[in-house]
Amino acid sequence: MNRLPLLILAALLLASTANAGTLPGHTHRLPDHPIPQGVSAPFAGFIDDWLIVGGGCNFPETPAADGGSKVYYEQCYAIHTASDSLTWKQIGSLPQPTAYGCTAETTQGLVCMGGMNADSCLTAVFLIEKKGGDGNFSFRPLPSLPTAIDNASATAVNDCVYITGGNQKDQGKALYRLKLQTGSAWERLPSYPGPQRIQPILVNDGKQIYLTGGYQAPSGSQESILSADMLKFDPGKEEWTYESDIPDEQDGEKRCLAGGAGTHTQNRLIFTGGVNYRIFKNAIEGKAGKDYMRHTPEWYRFNDDILLFDPVEKKWKIRPDINGMARAGGILLYHKNRLYMICGEIKPGIRSPEIIIYPL
Repeated sequence: MNRLPLLILAALLLASTANAGTLPGHTHRLPDHPIPQGVSAPFAGFIDDWLIVGGGCNFPETPAADGGSKVYYEQCYAIHTASDSLTWKQIGSLPQPTAYGCTAETTQGLVCMGGMNADSCLTAVFLIEKKGGDGNFSFRPLPSLPTAIDNASATAVNDCVYITGGNQKDQGKALYRLKLQTGSAWERLPSYPGPQRIQPILVNDGKQIYLTGGYQAPSGSQESILSADMLKFDPGKEEWTYESDIPDEQDGEKRCLAGGAGTHTQNRLIFTGGVNYRIFKNAIEGKAGKDYMRHTPEWYRFNDDILLFDPVEKKWKIRPDINGMARAGGILLYHKNRLYMICGEIKPGIRSPEIIIYPL
């Protein structure tokens, strides 16, 4: 057999991954996040080819399973993903330590909203914007949210930023909008229908906005509610409608995507990560047992499928079992035909510093 074609093929494969470490299953990695234990629920997004990751939280000393204290971070880092030398650099600090906030990529930069830290839930909003061409960035305050919001989700359409879901005052479900060009304050839009959605996913198709997953915690005699569907908001009509159910797991079990992540291309909405419906529901209802925090990551069955939704044909496609996507509190980004999964939990209380790349 002529080995030359095989050698050429091998060389091409090595060249295509020269700037990233290779993992099985067609995924690659950037250098790990600078905080060794990794973080969950940071601000993250792209400005040109710069990947920005700021804040987040972890348990750096004593594990959560042993009663450790959660630490919130203010450091903000960037890495130039098109560079021949992939190196993280600290570009500054957030206004305060923050995790569980929201990020929206806009033409002006990254809009970072809300979140929480060890002291309080937050209303702060600021813009991370590029200054010059040598990797310098600045932080500029924007109008504060009308109320503190954490564990929500956000997206941007036509220079308008939208945020909804999460923990709002009095279990509110409002949708808020900030017009970046002309707005001096956030507008309150109609609340989404149905149960509360903590840790949902908000994405868009360039026109409409889609709210997927999330959960409502148990209260009194009322059980928790894990949303296994997608709602659509029309900014022109300012109306919410039902769009679709989330596809079930491969074994027929419900899928909820709570704590998952999402993004979009020109013609697809993309979702991954998040907790297992049954296991998480038992946990938040106090039915998981005293050893709940001590299992291996595989036991929790975080979702590692990539779900793609066509908003025109209203059809789902699933790419199953993608290495590195089983995260809760990770951030999913789309840049130059690649998906980036940023950090997140591999099991309750245990973060990962990995930045996973999956070519579409």
